[in-house]
Amino acid sequence: MPKVSRRGQAEVLSQDQLAQLWAELDYPHTLITRLAYYTGSRISEVCSLRAEDIRAGQMVIHQSKTERTKTVVMVSPLERAIGQVALPKVGYLFPAASWTKATVKQYRIQRQDGSYRFEQVGERPPRPHISPRAVDKALRKTCDLLGFEGVSTHTFRRSLATHLYDAGVPLRQIMAITGHASLASLTSYLNLEQRAAGDALLLFFGGVAGAMLDCLRGEEG
Repeated sequence: MPKVSRRGQAEVLSQDQLAQLWAELDYPHTLITRLAYYTGSRISEVCSLRAEDIRAGQMVIHQSKTERTKTVVMVSPLERAIGQVALPKVGYLFPAASWTKATVKQYRIQRQDGSYRFEQVGERPPRPHISPRAVDKALRKTCDLLGFEGVSTHTFRRSLATHLYDAGVPLRQIMAITGHASLASLTSYLNLEQRAAGDALLLFFGGVAGAMLDCLRGEEG
């Protein structure tokens, strides 16, 4: 599923929509997407979580894009979700399925005497944990079932950031949770300039312009 919707950003889901989605998703995809939401993390970062990353009510997220780590407090809804399943005590929380653990051979096409042959050039080690693509596939199927449009694996991180902003949480605190490198990148992520423009129009036509129209109507009467 693409990172962005037709409007340029992954769709933000409400709390009720998230609940609907999680009720339909199967394990482990439901827990992975919950983790992405409650920690403000990318799906790829959640897929690679290890049991050792959970420490005394906190979770250490290894950020794939910035190559940094962030520590996020595990909130009670997330603790309850984790407590309902038997996660591995060591190693990856979401290990790859057995059929994906085979070594993948890599080939190169060679042309010789007008014919083609495949030459093995190496081997790729088996993937040790579930892939974001697998989560994406399950998410796509569930969103089609529920009629949700514009949703992607990036929806969960963006939804949390938006919910926190709408609740009045300062941008710097949101940045610490999501792990954005700068306020500028977070502002763009939240699409704040476009939202501010929309609010300005509503304020003008609902406030100043509305008062002017009321005044004119009063004079006409």
